[in-house]
Amino acid sequence: MRKLANLFLIIFLVSAGAEIVNALLHIFLHIEIFSGFSLVIWLTCLFFSSLVYLGFGFNKHLPKVILIPLFLWLFWRLLQYWPLEATTGEYSHLYLSCGQLLLGFAALKLNRAINQQHPLLVRSQFAGPAFSGRNLLIFCLLSLPILPMAFILTGYSFVDKLVETNTAGFVQLKPNGLYMTERVYRQGDKSIRLAGMIHLGKKDFYSDMTSSLSHSRTLILAEGVTDESQLLTQQFDYRKIADLLDLTSQENIPFRGRLIESIEADNEEGQEPNIPDILRADIDIQQFNPHTREVLNALAKYVLNSESLTHGYREFNLWSQEHITPESNDIIMNDLIHKRNQSVLNFLPAALHKYDTIIIPWGALHMKGIEKAVQEKGFDLEESHERLSIDFLLLPYEKLWKNLTGRVQ
Repeated sequence: MRKLANLFLIIFLVSAGAEIVNALLHIFLHIEIFSGFSLVIWLTCLFFSSLVYLGFGFNKHLPKVILIPLFLWLFWRLLQYWPLEATTGEYSHLYLSCGQLLLGFAALKLNRAINQQHPLLVRSQFAGPAFSGRNLLIFCLLSLPILPMAFILTGYSFVDKLVETNTAGFVQLKPNGLYMTERVYRQGDKSIRLAGMIHLGKKDFYSDMTSSLSHSRTLILAEGVTDESQLLTQQFDYRKIADLLDLTSQENIPFRGRLIESIEADNEEGQEPNIPDILRADIDIQQFNPHTREVLNALAKYVLNSESLTHGYREFNLWSQEHITPESNDIIMNDLIHKRNQSVLNFLPAALHKYDTIIIPWGALHMKGIEKAVQEKGFDLEESHERLSIDFLLLPYEKLWKNLTGRVQ
């Protein structure tokens, strides 16, 4: 157990060092080549911390004053250092990783002061019988609340990482709510604002977003699939779910600006100052594969327009088991993400020729591909900030619970 604990102490320091290197590369070179290694070391550190924690129950000699502060830090790390993660901007992760390194060195220094021999744990600290029934009983009693909390935090961290990976960080899951990221890219006197959006959110999330768009020589490439041929047989909107959660649906918050039909047309005459132009940059649903349209109709019927989310999800799940295959998943994602991304990107060359600022307020799942294309055009990240879109503390949990359990008013 002594060797295992020493290995954990070393990996704790290595993990902090890897995070520092990864943060420096991201801040100054805008590259992520070290992030994979950093993640592996972090997961390894988490694994060994679990083993050492279990060792508390079977080896009374493990120095709790040395190890418990490190465990508490790892718990905080599972929460992405919330709420201090945003206090120092883009340098926050660097500073907090330095804090982990300092904590590790402080633990080693304290341990040396205790054993008077070595920074790592030595044999003399483990002299005598290791097992104690009383120690095991106390450990089990204390673990009753600790282990469920640890599993919850681990699950939260996993979901957070999954969301961050699939949205390129344009969605941030935090203990108090869901945050959407906006990033501004610049090349010379041209800038592109990538604003991650969500179908449901607080009203002030949308109002803050729309109020920041009042600029001249600005074009908003708007999202929104049209249905000119009325191929959708079900009403496809999120207003019913928005009402259930006491949120606002994105459809209810139009962008303030002047709608134009073409970038190439002369749109300067009669334009109000500080009012952006808006161009619909999405595609029509007739460009979707028939199977995708079938899925959208089923989603609207069973989920979006259902009186009960639980019942609606169950019905849609049964339907999808019969109609959706791994091959059709590729078709659906190509329609919903890749085709639409290509549509908005096709407008960029002409838009950049005529406008100084291009704003792309699209769903967060689109941003990974769009951001990559913007970077490939030579644009560099200038700034980034987050907006709270859903506040978990303000959700109507009682009303939601009644809906989920089928007790709909």
